[in-house]
Amino acid sequence: MRLEYPWGLAGLGAVVVLIALYLYDRRRRTIPVGTLFLWQQIVSPQHQRQRFLPDALFFAQLAVVLAFVAAYVRPIVDTPPGPDAGAALALVLDVSASMQTAEPDGPRFETVRERALALVAESDASADVTVIAAGSRPTVALPWTNDRARVRAALEALTPLDTPTDLASAMELARGVTGARPATRMVVLTDLPPESSGVDPETRALFDYEQVGRNDDNVAIAGITVTAPPFHGARDATATIDVRNHGRTTREVALEARVAGTPWARRMLAVAPRATEHVLLTNPPGSGVVEVRLTTDDALAVDDRAAAWIGAGAPLDLLLVTDSRALADAFGEIAAALAGSRVEVTSPERFAAATPAGRRVALFDGVVPANVPLATNALYLAPPAGNDVCPSGGRRSGAVVVDWDGEHPALAGLDALQALAVTGASQLGEADWGSPIVIAATADAAFPLLVAGERNGRRTACLGAELGGPLASSDRVPLLLLTLATLRWLAEPFGPSAITVETGRPALAGAGPTAPITGEGLAIGGDPPVVTADRAGLFTVGPAGAERMVLANLFDERESDVGRSGPGGWPATVRTTMPATALTGRPLAPWLLGLALALLVVEWIAWRRTQLVRARRPGSFPGPGS
Repeated sequence: MRLEYPWGLAGLGAVVVLIALYLYDRRRRTIPVGTLFLWQQIVSPQHQRQRFLPDALFFAQLAVVLAFVAAYVRPIVDTPPGPDAGAALALVLDVSASMQTAEPDGPRFETVRERALALVAESDASADVTVIAAGSRPTVALPWTNDRARVRAALEALTPLDTPTDLASAMELARGVTGARPATRMVVLTDLPPESSGVDPETRALFDYEQVGRNDDNVAIAGITVTAPPFHGARDATATIDVRNHGRTTREVALEARVAGTPWARRMLAVAPRATEHVLLTNPPGSGVVEVRLTTDDALAVDDRAAAWIGAGAPLDLLLVTDSRALADAFGEIAAALAGSRVEVTSPERFAAATPAGRRVALFDGVVPANVPLATNALYLAPPAGNDVCPSGGRRSGAVVVDWDGEHPALAGLDALQALAVTGASQLGEADWGSPIVIAATADAAFPLLVAGERNGRRTACLGAELGGPLASSDRVPLLLLTLATLRWLAEPFGPSAITVETGRPALAGAGPTAPITGEGLAIGGDPPVVTADRAGLFTVGPAGAERMVLANLFDERESDVGRSGPGGWPATVRTTMPATALTGRPLAPWLLGLALALLVVEWIAWRRTQLVRARRPGSFPGPGS
């Protein structure tokens, strides 16, 4: 309780006045009587101590005074909500792939959904609710609303995605959207244990954290690696499939692979607990989409299938612009070893005078000409400083490769770059049209060695290394393979190709695709275009007549490792409190004022009756309250 006008307590001085009046009214009075012989034996009142002896009428008058004073100070009874009642409710629901895991009582997400609906039902009907979906990117699935029908509809519409989860970002988003709403209850519903949420204990203490799940029975395709020698046919490609058992018992599964719908292989596997089997498939029946599937009845189905791409392969069709006779001879030997390949060699001067046309890929050795044909993709080798395509800061000696992007298609199948030493490397800079995919370093600096991307609608790459010397020597083979792999990637747009991505992770889509044509769960946009898949599977993107396939897979160890310690709950240990301005107050002044008036009527009636009684007595005189 609080007093809106505490200075009104000074009105309690009226009680002192009432007592004084009562004592004054009881003072000794002179009353004429006929005789005193009956009182002669009574001790005189002046020898007695006068005492304060209130009667019922005094207490009625006192009650009237106190009621008026109480109404004057205007008391208010605050009724703050309990820890949850009346407070806003922020629900964070994990919608990652592992929430699809089957439990004895149903999928994990159904358990989470039912718990969320129960929390909404338990909350105050007027309280606002928001719902945040925690996938690879946290999103507000439902803005603040107190419409319970909308809340239920939003929760019913939520389904788990085929992506990893970023629970920490979702919890931070919840803190952000509730920042202006004190006393909001924040609840996390997930299958991750608290220590795996990615947030510090101080942040977790603000949330009611509830974990579901126990089943660990899952066998997953953990990865597919397709290796194809540059400029060879599809028959020379191989695929390595990683199959991992996340359970605690040995599982027997069947692995089936198809290429463009044609059966390729079927293998029976016995995978030990927490072990991985590597399956090598060779001699594919053709080119196209590779679909791999595990035949099993485990708890999570989304990681039992995966897709990859085997290109048709095309001979090397290269325009080599160089002044190096040794380099021209080396590529002539390469073309002779690759059936159907051809290499046209020209000098920079002749290229500037008469630009050749009709070649798929051009390799410029030490030069960056301005007049590259529009239909030609280009690799710039050891670009000079000061050019407009490949920013270069000069030459560096003693450089070695220290890092590379193994997921970039230009580097597919290359795993020995750490042994690559580059003498006289060009220190490339950042290019706005591409990104570094190979990083080299000297004793005092690190810099991009290979930059790849799309420029003016053409695939472009800059390699800050020279191909001088015998390319067949053992120390030059890694650099030669890197060059051929980059040339193969540059040649891809001239034939069928596919974009392979992991769900929930943005990837450059290349030039051409602008919007999905088939399939839901795929987003594409930006400049350059970036594709993001929320569902595993096959998609088609791009305008009619220039479609490209997008192959989306779930390759995530944390999502596939579905084993949990069992359901558990960790209530918030830090609660925000409702400020005084947000408390719901019930003023008592009207009720007290009504009570005072009622008591005043009762007191007047009692006083009136007292006067009437005394008036009927012989020799009566007015008493207290007159």
